[in-house]
Amino acid sequence: MCYNTSYLRCAHAFLDVLYILGPWCVFTQNGTMSGWVSRCALLTSLCLFLNCTGSASTFEVTLLHTNDNHARIEETSEDSGKCPAGGPCFAGVARRFTKVSEIRKKEKNVLFLDAGDQFQGSVWFNYYKGAEAAHFMNKLGYDAMAFGNHEFDNGVEGLIKPFLQNVKCSVVSANIKPDQTLAANLSGYYQPYTVLNVGSEKVAVVGYTTAETPFLSMPGQHLKFEDEVEALQLQVDKLETLGYNKIIALGHSGFDMDQDIAKRVRGVDVVIGGHTNTFLYTGNPPSTEVPAGPYPFVVRSNDGRNVPVVQAFAFGKYLGYLKVTFDKDGNVVKAVGNPILMDSSIPQDPEVLADIEKWKKDLAQYSVQYVGQTMVYLNGTFQECRFRECNLGNLICDAMINHNIKYSSELQWNHVGICMLNSGAIRTAIDEHYNNGSITMEEILTVLPFGGTFDLVQIKGSTVKKAFEYSIHRYGGMSGEFLQVSGIHVQYDLSKPVNQRVVSVSMLCTECRVPKYEPLDLEKTYTVVMPSYMVGGGDGFTMIKDELLKHNTGDMDISVLSKYISDMKRVYPAVEGRITFRDSAFFTGHSLGLVLLGLCLSLTL
Repeated sequence: MCYNTSYLRCAHAFLDVLYILGPWCVFTQNGTMSGWVSRCALLTSLCLFLNCTGSASTFEVTLLHTNDNHARIEETSEDSGKCPAGGPCFAGVARRFTKVSEIRKKEKNVLFLDAGDQFQGSVWFNYYKGAEAAHFMNKLGYDAMAFGNHEFDNGVEGLIKPFLQNVKCSVVSANIKPDQTLAANLSGYYQPYTVLNVGSEKVAVVGYTTAETPFLSMPGQHLKFEDEVEALQLQVDKLETLGYNKIIALGHSGFDMDQDIAKRVRGVDVVIGGHTNTFLYTGNPPSTEVPAGPYPFVVRSNDGRNVPVVQAFAFGKYLGYLKVTFDKDGNVVKAVGNPILMDSSIPQDPEVLADIEKWKKDLAQYSVQYVGQTMVYLNGTFQECRFRECNLGNLICDAMINHNIKYSSELQWNHVGICMLNSGAIRTAIDEHYNNGSITMEEILTVLPFGGTFDLVQIKGSTVKKAFEYSIHRYGGMSGEFLQVSGIHVQYDLSKPVNQRVVSVSMLCTECRVPKYEPLDLEKTYTVVMPSYMVGGGDGFTMIKDELLKHNTGDMDISVLSKYISDMKRVYPAVEGRITFRDSAFFTGHSLGLVLLGLCLSLTL
């Protein structure tokens, strides 16, 4: 993408030179022109050099960037889960190291930036609590990063000790302000901006973090998250006063806010964002992700500048690559690039792989850690959870809600009270008679083996209705789309045709002082917690993916469930009538046949 390039200025300058020198050039003495032509050519070249200073006075920098890596240290599958035996495999810090090293060797001015959410999303974070992120970020040589909301999942102390005390790159955020209680503890660990030496130039990187962090994570009461635009403008004005004219906004507030910053913050030249896992690409995309727009996405600022905005999807599957050219006044005159797919065509660095293997040894001990005890059989069998309400589904959904109990307001007792969980996510039961009901991380990993997250979404009531109709559309086939719930009462009638089987849905209110169940309002927007797999349309829930209004990536599924059980110490979930069937005669008459059919189908899978 080119803006106001030097070529246009050169063309105008050349015409000006010809207009001024033309008559002199064609004037001859003694019938010859050679002397005059030589003199004319020399002067024309001189004039063009003086006027066409684009190449001599411009500065080019290559911006490599990642966002929302979510503790994906090892290579992953195409959908960012566990890498299957035999592949294909993507991402991983060893592969990223190879590509970043290659680019740094080929190109002069390279910055490597991260837009937040290194924390949360795999067993690596569950065990190492962010120390793994600091270690491998140091290994890869990041230059700067911005805080994401998940960096605060274990509180401020859980950010300082494992991560901030160890990471070597600059950490920036202009809109996070500690009060007097916390200021001394955080002093020196992060700044609103950093100025980096890049070749012969200085490039300022100013950070921002979503103002919704208190509702999405656990930063505590002593950090204030200010409006991103206002906080950034204050720091950008300061940087310009100090004489810096190449300013990158690096942050974690989502693609809409990224665009708003590009439009409203005077002096920001480039915006590198995260939080919404936005995939931008120019041309035919190389994998399964569908672009939300071109790369870079250019926003026209209120003061008339073209500001490139970029993200690089998530989970390290892509490495953002943006080459930016500044003129002598610090204006962006060119911005081109595309995310680089981190597939198996890029070899994993053997030294980094060896380092990963060393760190993995301690993870083996993690699986035997004691979590809690169950007093009852936790029925997670396919025959139960894929046909009706099951108590393990209730336990998981209750854990998902409990994990998202944050702060109340005058209008709400909490921002979410509803869970929807595809039964295909539940892979086994836990027997209370085995080992006296003790639950270890091994059991948790067996129940939830896919390495997903439990995310917050906003969807319309009409989308909720479609999801429940889809949940029951092929009932009896042992398929994984049958929904387990919390904060919802749903009733089905299996005698009805497909897409007409939902009799009623009631939702637990959050805008109330005393929670109660209210009929589903098709026009109302609901906040729901659900697996990331469903958010992406998994198990066929395309209506959620297609009609999504808002999405915030949550915490690792095994982390949410294990913490809930650990906090409870002993669990005894019941079947409570959250899911019922109106036509009991139909259900009773067919249930045995359906279960047997499901068993037969399962034997063929």
